[in-house]
Amino acid sequence: MDVGWTSAAVAVVGAVVTVASLVVTVVEGVRARRHTKFLAHHDHWWQRWSWIAERALSDDSAQRDAAALMAHAVLTRSWSTPDDTWMDRALDDHELWVSNRRRKETHHDR
Repeated sequence: MDVGWTSAAVAVVGAVVTVASLVVTVVEGVRARRHTKFLAHHDHWWQRWSWIAERALSDDSAQRDAAALMAHAVLTRSWSTPDDTWMDRALDDHELWVSNRRRKETHHDR
Protein backbone atom coordinates (compact mmCIF):
# COMPACT_ATOMS: atom_id res chain seq x y z
CA MET A 1 0.00 0.00 0.00
CA ASP A 2 1.51 3.29 -0.99
CA VAL A 3 1.42 6.61 0.85
CA GLY A 4 -1.51 7.94 -1.25
CA TRP A 5 -3.84 5.09 -0.29
CA THR A 6 -2.75 5.23 3.33
CA SER A 7 -3.39 8.97 3.48
CA ALA A 8 -6.80 8.50 1.86
CA ALA A 9 -7.72 5.73 4.32
CA VAL A 10 -6.65 7.87 7.28
CA ALA A 11 -8.67 10.82 5.92
CA VAL A 12 -11.78 8.64 5.46
CA VAL A 13 -11.46 7.16 8.95
CA GLY A 14 -10.95 10.68 10.36
CA ALA A 15 -14.06 11.92 8.52
CA VAL A 16 -16.15 8.97 9.79
CA VAL A 17 -14.98 9.58 13.36
CA THR A 18 -15.77 13.30 13.00
CA VAL A 19 -19.28 12.60 11.69
CA ALA A 20 -19.91 10.01 14.43
CA SER A 21 -18.71 12.50 17.03
CA LEU A 22 -21.05 15.16 15.61
CA VAL A 23 -24.02 12.78 15.70
CA VAL A 24 -23.27 11.74 19.31
CA THR A 25 -22.91 15.41 20.33
CA VAL A 26 -26.22 16.38 18.73
CA VAL A 27 -28.08 13.41 20.23
CA GLU A 28 -26.61 14.12 23.68
CA GLY A 29 -27.44 17.82 23.34
CA VAL A 30 -31.08 17.04 22.48
CA ARG A 31 -31.30 14.64 25.42
CA ALA A 32 -29.76 17.16 27.82
CA ARG A 33 -32.09 19.91 26.59
CA ARG A 34 -35.14 17.66 27.03
CA HIS A 35 -34.01 16.73 30.55
CA THR A 36 -33.37 20.37 31.48
CA LYS A 37 -36.79 21.36 30.16
CA PHE A 38 -38.41 18.58 32.22
CA LEU A 39 -36.59 19.70 35.37
CA ALA A 40 -37.63 23.33 34.81
CA HIS A 41 -41.25 22.28 34.25
CA HIS A 42 -41.20 20.10 37.36
CA ASP A 43 -39.68 22.88 39.47
CA HIS A 44 -42.27 25.41 38.30
CA TRP A 45 -45.06 22.87 38.88
CA TRP A 46 -43.83 22.28 42.41
CA GLN A 47 -43.58 26.03 43.14
CA ARG A 48 -47.11 26.68 41.83
CA TRP A 49 -48.77 23.87 43.72
CA SER A 50 -46.79 24.50 46.92
CA TRP A 51 -48.03 28.08 46.83
CA ILE A 52 -51.60 26.93 46.20
CA ALA A 53 -51.52 24.18 48.85
CA GLU A 54 -50.05 26.47 51.49
CA ARG A 55 -52.88 28.94 51.00
CA ALA A 56 -55.59 26.31 50.50
CA LEU A 57 -54.79 24.86 53.92
CA SER A 58 -54.69 28.26 55.63
CA ASP A 59 -57.17 29.31 58.31
CA ASP A 60 -57.53 32.66 56.54
CA SER A 61 -60.47 32.68 54.11
CA ALA A 62 -58.77 35.29 51.88
CA GLN A 63 -55.78 32.96 51.51
CA ARG A 64 -58.08 30.05 50.64
CA ASP A 65 -59.87 32.22 48.06
CA ALA A 66 -56.49 33.13 46.50
CA ALA A 67 -55.59 29.43 46.34
CA ALA A 68 -58.90 28.58 44.66
CA LEU A 69 -58.40 31.37 42.11
CA MET A 70 -54.85 30.27 41.34
CA ALA A 71 -55.85 26.60 41.06
CA HIS A 72 -58.60 27.56 38.63
CA ALA A 73 -56.14 29.66 36.63
CA VAL A 74 -53.63 26.79 36.44
CA LEU A 75 -56.26 24.24 35.44
CA THR A 76 -57.66 26.39 32.63
CA ARG A 77 -54.31 26.95 30.89
CA SER A 78 -53.42 25.06 27.74
CA TRP A 79 -50.23 23.80 29.38
CA SER A 80 -52.14 22.22 32.29
CA THR A 81 -51.19 18.57 32.80
CA PRO A 82 -52.86 15.52 34.35
CA ASP A 83 -50.60 16.15 37.37
CA ASP A 84 -52.29 19.53 37.82
CA THR A 85 -55.70 17.89 37.75
CA TRP A 86 -54.52 15.24 40.22
CA MET A 87 -53.19 17.87 42.62
CA ASP A 88 -56.42 19.86 42.45
CA ARG A 89 -58.41 16.69 43.17
CA ALA A 90 -56.11 15.83 46.08
CA LEU A 91 -56.69 19.27 47.61
CA ASP A 92 -60.45 18.89 47.11
CA ASP A 93 -60.35 15.46 48.77
CA HIS A 94 -58.39 16.89 51.68
CA GLU A 95 -60.85 19.75 52.05
CA LEU A 96 -63.76 17.30 52.10
CA TRP A 97 -61.98 15.10 54.65
CA VAL A 98 -61.31 18.11 56.94
CA SER A 99 -64.92 19.26 56.57
CA ASN A 100 -66.26 15.81 57.48
CA ARG A 101 -63.90 15.58 60.44
CA ARG A 102 -65.01 18.98 61.74
CA ARG A 103 -68.66 18.02 61.31
CA LYS A 104 -68.11 14.80 63.28
CA GLU A 105 -66.25 16.68 66.03
CA THR A 106 -69.07 19.23 66.22
CA HIS A 107 -71.64 16.44 66.32
CA HIS A 108 -69.79 14.67 69.15
CA ASP A 109 -69.66 17.91 71.17
CA ARG A 110 -73.46 18.10 71.37
